[in-house]
Amino acid sequence: MEKTIPVYLFLGFLDSGKTHFMQENLCDREFMSGEKTLVVLCEEGEEELDPSQYKGGKNVTIVTVSEKEQLTEPFLSEAAKKAKAERVMIEYNGMWLLNDLGQALPKNWQIFQIMMTADAATFDMYNSNMRQLVYDKISATEVVFFNRYDDSIDKMKLHTIVRAINRRANILYEYKDGSVEPDN
Repeated sequence: MEKTIPVYLFLGFLDSGKTHFMQENLCDREFMSGEKTLVVLCEEGEEELDPSQYKGGKNVTIVTVSEKEQLTEPFLSEAAKKAKAERVMIEYNGMWLLNDLGQALPKNWQIFQIMMTADAATFDMYNSNMRQLVYDKISATEVVFFNRYDDSIDKMKLHTIVRAINRRANILYEYKDGSVEPDN
């Protein structure tokens, strides 16, 4: 029987801060304790991961999936095998439904944590224009991380949208100065 590989799933739309959030985790000494990590990038944003910054960067392998059709069990299994992955981090394309990922994951991959980043200033627009995709991501997530938050943004509206979809998710608001406030 194959060893179970934990998967950390990062959700959000383009320019929502997924890559930055992943970069912070990959630079965190507590998170990066030597495990061989496969990073699967499913979209190209403005920011790129910088492996030179990682503690144990030689243990990080990055693969890019540019088309949804590439995201298959054989592709992911082979990438994990080549990387000798002990865990996986996936930056998932916000325009793809999670069911597609679920069908592609190898049997021995187990979702360990699902996190969603969202630009607090544009989230309401995404919810209005792409409600099905927003619902798809929030319904599965454990943490919604609203970044670029400031007091001009209606916090109760963000809270209400998330709670209408997922009552269990933790909600965090990151201010532009980097301070983080948990939702009440």
